[in-house]
Amino acid sequence: MSRPQVLAACTTAIGDTMFCSPALIALGRCFDVDVLVHQKRRPLLQENPYIRSLYPYRNNAFSRAYLAAALAGRRYQSLVVLHANDDLVKLMPRLRYETAVNIQGWRNPELRLEALPRNPKVHAVDERLRLAQWVGAEIQTQDRYMRMFLRPEEGEYAEGWLRQQGMRPDRLRVGLVLGASAQYRRWQAERFGRVAEALCSRGVEVIHIGDSSERDLARRAEEAAGREFHKGYNLSLRLLGAVLSRLDLVISNDTGPLHLGQAVQTPVLGLFGPTDPAKVGPRGPRDRVLKVPATCDPCADKGCLDPVCMEQLHEDMVIETSLEMLGLSA
Repeated sequence: MSRPQVLAACTTAIGDTMFCSPALIALGRCFDVDVLVHQKRRPLLQENPYIRSLYPYRNNAFSRAYLAAALAGRRYQSLVVLHANDDLVKLMPRLRYETAVNIQGWRNPELRLEALPRNPKVHAVDERLRLAQWVGAEIQTQDRYMRMFLRPEEGEYAEGWLRQQGMRPDRLRVGLVLGASAQYRRWQAERFGRVAEALCSRGVEVIHIGDSSERDLARRAEEAAGREFHKGYNLSLRLLGAVLSRLDLVISNDTGPLHLGQAVQTPVLGLFGPTDPAKVGPRGPRDRVLKVPATCDPCADKGCLDPVCMEQLHEDMVIETSLEMLGLSA
């Protein structure tokens, strides 16, 4: 017997796409789920057994015309806007669905579009689960955790890749994520370097996870460490997830690899300043957060180019927590 069909939209950044993964799993247990996903984030949702089909989305007229044609033969019980920019509304008149729901605050009777009120104290994952529950999905306890699904051969390839970089399999491995999309989320590179030195001196293998635009951050960290460490630049999203899955710990600013680390069940240590870990931070049983209060009132948030609040997070705190998570003595 065929199941009702649901179309879900999660068309923005890496972290937002990962925040949607628990809701997609919950929906997939009850419905046949198709997903509109940002073209560049599609690899994050591949191999997810709870998704029937993935449709890449881009904000342009050609992409909307293509999607309208591709979905013309399908009628959905619900359109669930898990996370999207308002350009998605331009596509909605060309889709066939009975009801639509979102948490962006959009209401449009002509589009049968409802808005659930946002709760500023609720984690981003739980907000998306509320949408899934609204259309009839049953939420389970494990649905609070993000998931990225990797094939065994992807993990094996990542292991070989790490060994090619010189990372020994008989040592603990730690990934450092020095960058972030916005300056206000970045802890100082020099402090990352001193953390790296403390870990390396105890026999830990350290790798910088990022892209080639962050070479200067890596250089500053290495100067502070007095040594070079391994680098994983410009990895594809699938390889990035697989590499993170082979690490023992990820120490990261509030940015994409922090969320990917959680999604592949690697312990993460999240470093937070202005952003609120209660809403976007890790919460797995092996994860930890170090949070410093905002220095400025009001917080400049995205407009801040000199995050002095992050300076309150001293490397001794990060080193102590990292060693504890790795099971090493201070």
